[in-house]
Amino acid sequence: MMGRGRSSNGTSRTAVAPAWAVAPGVSAPPGPSVPPLREPVPAAFVRGVPEPPPLPPVPAPPMPRPRSVASEAEVPVTGPPAPVVRIPATRRPAQRVALLCTSATGSDRPRRTLTAVATDVAAGPDAVGELEAAAFAGRFVAEFLSWDEDDPARRAEVLRPLLRDPSGATLGWSGTGRQRVETVLPGRTLRTPCGGRIVEVTARVRTFRRTGPRPDVTPTVCGSDVSGASCCPPDSSPGWVPAEATWTRVAPPVVRLPDGALRIDLTLTARGSQR
Repeated sequence: MMGRGRSSNGTSRTAVAPAWAVAPGVSAPPGPSVPPLREPVPAAFVRGVPEPPPLPPVPAPPMPRPRSVASEAEVPVTGPPAPVVRIPATRRPAQRVALLCTSATGSDRPRRTLTAVATDVAAGPDAVGELEAAAFAGRFVAEFLSWDEDDPARRAEVLRPLLRDPSGATLGWSGTGRQRVETVLPGRTLRTPCGGRIVEVTARVRTFRRTGPRPDVTPTVCGSDVSGASCCPPDSSPGWVPAEATWTRVAPPVVRLPDGALRIDLTLTARGSQR
């Protein structure tokens, strides 16, 4: 490539290309040179190794289908059914509970005995429920352990509708003294073979001490309807002062009559027989 220009003194001069660029047969002077770009040759052709075949396409994983009851029902079940493992029933040992056994003379408090109770008894249609037995037994214990010598007939009148045998309304008290049940706590229940329930009730009983002579008190009349009456004396009364409180456990048997009513059967043992 040639061009014209001016020198520093203002005269024009002609630029001459180097000889190696225009003269034929003249090689370029030594120095760094940039090789021309060429297409890359595959390594397989250079080494004489055939090119490997292409990899097969990877199929997409199948999508899970929702399960349906109809599709499962259409699949036939083959083979014998799975064996049923039966666990043999173990007989639990008999437990013991304090039963309410009243004295024949009715002198003092009822005595308690320990009797074996079978717990693996099937319940019949007239069996007493656990909750209703606990409520009825708690009410009975609250009346059975409450008395007042100033009104001795009231306790028997209240207990008669609760007992299966009304003649036992005078049992368990000698006729003297004064005490009242403050709290009743029904506990465990055990079923008898006849469908009844023996309920263990823990009661806190407050006794009283007389401070003066016995006054002339008119007995309280319960009236014809004694279903809601109570023989529990008041917590304060003239001539009496509160004394110590004790915890007592009683286990009355609750049975159901043919008409569906609940009663306390004092003659019922834990094995379902009458004493």
